[in-house]
Formats: sequence, C-alpha cells, structure tokens
Amino acid sequence: MTSDSPSDLAPEFFAEMVESVGVGVGIYGADGRYVHVNQAYADLFDTTPSELIGKPIWEVVVTIEAGGFDQYWESFENGDTREAETKHSYNGHEVPVATVTTQRSIEETPHHFGTIKDISVRKAREQEIERQNERLENFASIVSHDLRNPLNVAQGYIDMLQADINRDELQLVDNALDRMGVLITELLELAQSNREIGERNAIPLTTVAEDAWRHVDTTEAELTLPESNPQIMADESRLQQLFENLFRNAIEHGGADVHVTVETTANGFDIADDGPGIPPDKRDRVFETGYTTEGKGTGFGLSIVQQIVAGHGWDIQITEAADGGAKFVITDVDIDV
Repeated sequence: MTSDSPSDLAPEFFAEMVESVGVGVGIYGADGRYVHVNQAYADLFDTTPSELIGKPIWEVVVTIEAGGFDQYWESFENGDTREAETKHSYNGHEVPVATVTTQRSIEETPHHFGTIKDISVRKAREQEIERQNERLENFASIVSHDLRNPLNVAQGYIDMLQADINRDELQLVDNALDRMGVLITELLELAQSNREIGERNAIPLTTVAEDAWRHVDTTEAELTLPESNPQIMADESRLQQLFENLFRNAIEHGGADVHVTVETTANGFDIADDGPGIPPDKRDRVFETGYTTEGKGTGFGLSIVQQIVAGHGWDIQITEAADGGAKFVITDVDIDV
C-alpha cells in the first residue's frame, strides 16, 4: 500500500468543485481514502459526508480489494476517465451505481474524482422485464407443445381422409390446420424475440439469406441475391429469422410465384418483392403485433422482424419496390460491401 497521505487542501475547495453536481461525488487520493464526498453520495447510505471521509474506497466499492488498490491506482494516467457499473456498500446499504472516474492533478497532487449515480430503479426494472420475458417464453413454449400434439393428430387424420376422399371441404380444413401451425410457430417466435441479441460475428449476408430461403416453403418462388457476399456484424440465428419472416411475408402477400430480391447498400440491405405492395397509409402499422393487411398472415412476422432490427441497433423502413411490390430497407448496419 502506498504511504501518500490525503490531500491537505481545504475542504471548502472540494465543496466548491462539487456544489453544482447533481449526483454523488467522491474524491480520494493515492492512499485510497476519501478526502471529500458530497451529501448526495452520503445519502445513498443514510449517513453523513464526515462519516465517509477518511474511509478507504475498498470498504465501500465491492469490486475493489485492499490488496489490489495500488495496481488499480497505477493503471490510471492523468486525465484518464473510466465508466463502470458496480455496487457500493456501506452502513448496511448496498446500492447499484453507475460511476465515472477521472484522474486529475490538483496542485500537482493526483486525485480520483468520481461521480456516482444510483441506478437502483433501472436495475430493478431490467430484472423485472427479464423475469417477465422468461415467464412469457416458458408459457409460450408450454402452449406451443400442448397445441402441437392435438394439431398433429388432426393433421394425420386429414391426410388419411384426403387419401380416400376428394372433397374441397377437407382441403379447407387442411389449410386451416396449416395456418394454426404457422400461428403457433410465430407466437413462440414472438415470445422469444424480446430476448437480447446474442454474440455478433461477421456473417456472410447471402449465405444466411440462402439458408433462410431453404427454411421457407418457396417451391414456385424465385430469389435473386447480390453477386457479392458482403459480411455484416450480426447475431446469425436472429438474422436468419429476419430473412425467413420477410421471405414468408412476401409469399403470403405476393403469391407462391413471387420474385424476391435481396440487394446491399452502403449502410445496409434491402428485401423487395414484385407483389401488390403495401399502401403508404398502412406502412406505419404493419409492424404492430397482430396487425395484418387484407386478412393475410398472422400479423406476428413483421413485429418479430422489427424487434430483431431494433435489437441490433438498426433501422427499418418500408418503401415501394421497382415492380410496385413491398421493399423493406434496413439501414445503420455495419456492412462490408
């Protein structure tokens, strides 16, 4: 442990420095002991500033140990600023905080000037959202499993009957069962789409698009891909899900023989089709959960697409394709063209 003593500057000097700061402030020297804290910081622990002054930082900051303080201190250079989220604990109060720590020399003596913001409310909200998402995903998985069993039984009997009887009514039932299967799949996808985007890697765009095309019923449809195969930084499984949903949307609205085109741009990519397109007055609504145009589709696919786009920090807009169909323009993408 270094033997430097706390600064002998007048407390009034530090008080003046932090008077207008609206968050907690703690200042300590090379020995790791607080030489000044403001009332906002002391209030986090239901104590007084005088109670904290002179206390070593490792008795408050749970991620710093006494034996490791010197290394932590020496890792800073004058002017260095670091941000972190951690926990501060004192007087029986443990508080999640966001900190900004800067090393500054005051009258040629280095000090760490730290601002400390209580993030308890945000952390509690994040934890509650995470719990809700887990419950929703578990519920959707259970419902999906329980619905698929009787659906598969019904589909089996329909297949048997269609082999012996040629009736239009049986085809209608078959179509209804197919729609139920898609609905179950997309409900599960929607429940899972709120999860965070996973690890991002450099993903070949056209390779993912080809994989997605193979997972969609595209027997009569046609896909045109760019000649190059640029890479984008993305969660591969979520990116493939995005393509699958946009391809499925094109087929649902453009017909089984729809022509879909994928193109790259300087800051993203487009997916366009030659179907009927989406009227301008409906483009703002198609991403709403459960909304569908002309009674087609389930209304969940494009909502999932928007959540995947937002999770990556991208942007998506709908315009008119050259053939009059729908064109989904995805921008703000880290793409190597």
